[in-house]
Amino acid sequence: MTIEITGKGATLFAEVRGVDLKQPLEDDIFATLHQALLDHAVLHFPDQHLDDRQQEAFSRRFGPLEVTFEDDKAYTARLGNIDYDDSRRSPGDRISSFLRANQQWHSDSTFFQSPARISFLNAHVVPPVGGETEWADMRAALRALPEQRQRELEGLIVEHDFQKSRIRAGHKFDEEQRRRWPPVLHPLVRVHEETGEKALYVGSQAMRVIGWSEDDSEALFQELLDLATQDQFVYTHQWCVGDLVMWDNRRVNHRGRPWDEEKYVRDVRRTTVKGAIPTVINGEPVNEFEYTRSSAA
Repeated sequence: MTIEITGKGATLFAEVRGVDLKQPLEDDIFATLHQALLDHAVLHFPDQHLDDRQQEAFSRRFGPLEVTFEDDKAYTARLGNIDYDDSRRSPGDRISSFLRANQQWHSDSTFFQSPARISFLNAHVVPPVGGETEWADMRAALRALPEQRQRELEGLIVEHDFQKSRIRAGHKFDEEQRRRWPPVLHPLVRVHEETGEKALYVGSQAMRVIGWSEDDSEALFQELLDLATQDQFVYTHQWCVGDLVMWDNRRVNHRGRPWDEEKYVRDVRRTTVKGAIPTVINGEPVNEFEYTRSSAA
């Protein structure tokens, strides 16, 4: 087996061929894929056609999985308009409005103190028009700022509120959801636990910078997202059935694109590797790279 890794567009995104993800990965193949993820942040595996069990097995190779937002015993979330019983979701139901918030720029699971490391999205059915997914390179965006501006942003702490993105999509949390997902703190500039590289960490769930007004905070968030989502920092994926795409939440933001939910089916399924390190401890940002090494010593 010869693995072919073809990078596209600077270092963001690569296509991977020559590996069958249905089969257990040998250590050397896993090491190659892991390094490719660190190099490119978004990896596309075409023509894989994995079922849920196979997707979960491949994902677990990279770490323990998060449970889904609907079932604390399930690991594969259905993010399109096909429900878990294979019925069609109505565009107007609560799950659809909840999921529509994923069409805003975000990194997965910022509602956890140790947010998601890696996510995997597997295409079972895709619409002929719309429904693409986009990724933005938050590391490259930070590097594009003047050094003085970068230093001003480092050390800022941001409150992230899962409900913010949902309200924008027309979904308001009920009392149980509010208890389950309270606001949490994360640094505005995050240090990657494996590479030590820095990236902006801001998206649709960023509520306010600690010590700032909401208006000033929102202006900063919009400035940074406008920067990070310029064409030179973004990869857009046109889905084909059988595609699996994995990405590094510590380096990229992503969003789904709208499609005609009344007319077309979109069945894409996500698994997510848990975060291992809190990004803020006692109100101070954690250097996750140094934390990882000190914990291993």
